[in-house]
Amino acid sequence: MNYYKCVSCLIRLTTIFVIMITITQPSWGQQMQGFNPNDKLAPDFKLTPFYESGTKHVGKRPGEIIRTEEIPAPEGAYAWRMMYVSTTWDNREVPVTGIIVIPKEKASKPRPVVTWAHGTTGGSRTSAPSLAPNPAQELVQRSETAPVDYGVPYLKDLLAIGLVVVATDYQGQGAPGVHQYVVGNTAARNALDIVRAARNFQSANAGSEFLTLGWSQGGHAGIFVGEEQPAYSPELKHLGAAVIAPGAIPVSKPINIPHIYVLARGYRDAYKLDLSEFTDEGKKLIDLAGEISVTRVFRASLEMKGPFIKAEWSKDFARALEQNIPGKRQSKAPILVVQGTIDNLVNPEETRALLPRALASGNNIKISWYEGKGHRDVIEPARKEIIQWYNDRLKGKPAISDQLK
Repeated sequence: MNYYKCVSCLIRLTTIFVIMITITQPSWGQQMQGFNPNDKLAPDFKLTPFYESGTKHVGKRPGEIIRTEEIPAPEGAYAWRMMYVSTTWDNREVPVTGIIVIPKEKASKPRPVVTWAHGTTGGSRTSAPSLAPNPAQELVQRSETAPVDYGVPYLKDLLAIGLVVVATDYQGQGAPGVHQYVVGNTAARNALDIVRAARNFQSANAGSEFLTLGWSQGGHAGIFVGEEQPAYSPELKHLGAAVIAPGAIPVSKPINIPHIYVLARGYRDAYKLDLSEFTDEGKKLIDLAGEISVTRVFRASLEMKGPFIKAEWSKDFARALEQNIPGKRQSKAPILVVQGTIDNLVNPEETRALLPRALASGNNIKISWYEGKGHRDVIEPARKEIIQWYNDRLKGKPAISDQLK
């Protein structure tokens, strides 16, 4: 079997946590994902002048707003694109973009906020979900040949219960910079600082209480939000994190999938790695990952001659991966994990392994399993449970945690 041909079975990954998918299962993976590399790909989004920051973020506090731009909104709401200041895990000031959606109905007191952390869209600036012509809508898959999304799941329900909804693009998507893909603390700070930005946006009437919603890459980020928040943004009150199919553990060995090149580019920037695991051809793909969509990186890999990757991670890369395993620190807020039992992208066994790790760290965590559901089709069935869980947190009801049997 040709290793490089079989990567087509893996292209629809929306997270890199795929230990159970192996190169011995090409037809199974291809059928699961429904991706045909010969199909016409959706065009990449185009940057606009709104996304150019210059040095306007330098010397500003996290959460300060650089600029806003009104965009189409759901009925009964207002919406804006927003550029704000955030930091990377090592305290570098960065500009970050996203959206904010606010109910039109007047509120008698400051509104709670929900911060949405999106799934994998790529590593380029043009991968930012807020670049969509109408990003303030329910979650939308761009096309059958582009397994990337924009929008916010359950948006109408979230607005209906009076929440301000914010959605970060993460740094390096939209605004200038290198996207630190699956660097948990950086993504968490981006998601926290857009809550701060909402509080600085007068029209929002946003309070200090907030909830987190994340999926896939964003589920990984959502768990890190709870771990990072107490020290990073102590003025905020985190009521809870609902995460759908979170990436629970990084890949144990280099795998020839496009997401690996997005990951390597982000880790090179975040941790100053030399990427000795990659050949010269592999490093070309890493550079491409910062310029084009993740699906186009896949197509480029088919047109180039490998090999691209060596057999093992270096000690430095392995250490960086270890640093990004969620559940090793305590979150003050409870965590609800939602996952399908046949998810072939985020291995259910790794999510099961998250439970004892998170409990040992002192977390209140519940894992809710959806029988016969996969990575994407679990989102809609989980709507009722997540909205009810949010309502309970807003009412101050205690969250019930799983326990080890």
